Amino acid sequence: MSTPECIKTATRQCEFLARLIEEAEQCSDHQRTALLYGMAKDETENLTKTLRQYLGRKLPAHKVGKKIAA
Repeated sequence: MSTPECIKTATRQCEFLARLIEEAEQCSDHQRTALLYGMAKDETENLTKTLRQYLGRKLPAHKVGKKIAA
């Protein structure tokens, strides 16, 4: 996946995640709220996977997952 494709994919995932959370926050049905938050959790994991895979191809293995000191 190219950088622009990765950014587009991550952007779509973030937009979907934001909509899920917004809907969950406005929902008065506790079961639906739990379902929406569960879906948001899954989408967060998908986003993380997308970014890790992309970075895994772009960075040396020992740098993936490391925090950069400020």
